[in-house]
Amino acid sequence: MSNPLQDSVAQIDVYSEDFSINFIGKELFFSKQTLQSVQTEFGVAAHRYDGIAELKADSASNSMAGKVVVVDQIMLDDLLNRPEVYTQAVGTGCLAFAYRKEETARSLFESWDRAQFGDIGYLPMNVAPDVWRSILRLLMHEELYLPSFLANCVAPPHDPGTPCILSEKQAKPKSEPKKPNPVFARLTRREKQVLRLVSKGQSNKIIASNLGITEHTVKLHMHNVTGKIGVSNRTAAAQFYFEVTSDEAYGQAVD
Repeated sequence: MSNPLQDSVAQIDVYSEDFSINFIGKELFFSKQTLQSVQTEFGVAAHRYDGIAELKADSASNSMAGKVVVVDQIMLDDLLNRPEVYTQAVGTGCLAFAYRKEETARSLFESWDRAQFGDIGYLPMNVAPDVWRSILRLLMHEELYLPSFLANCVAPPHDPGTPCILSEKQAKPKSEPKKPNPVFARLTRREKQVLRLVSKGQSNKIIASNLGITEHTVKLHMHNVTGKIGVSNRTAAAQFYFEVTSDEAYGQAVD
């Protein structure tokens, strides 16, 4: 899946440090080219951090007048478990959630305590580049974008205590504990190891060195993996990995 901002851009050497757009997530989804494109398009500083702690440390030494913080969907659990950490890091700026799957955005919308932590914007990552930039521009002006599939879940203004009522299509029973993904289960132990290292952004050469195999063998394993999970490239394979598992849950199984 292509990144919405990975199109050709002109290089820019000077941009405003008075405002920053900060992406929290892996470089796989927020590449250097994406950051450069944001700087070129908006004339502001753009940064990427692996976690919220890095942003807080950077902000402490380099205070910005204003900021937008965009959190990738792979950070959903941490965002819900420590919302106060994220809102403190944002300060008077704007917090947004970057998603590739609607159910992930819906999960955040249903769990986010807006009364305590304020509103949060949504940034779809699978839209056309011009749409993506328009939504990001809204966030820069503290205008929060709410996708249409979530709009029906907003309580009426005259009764803020009304619980969120999903449409029949959206309504779901209480989710049961997640069962292991059947497609992921089809992968061999070695294929899972290779896929996990690919999700960390490692090259075939580094993966081969880490696992003690040849680069050719790594390529064969990735060919088998993409065929089994039904994707066409490494980025899509890594996204599949993030969506069906986590290092904490499967680390012992695939190391």
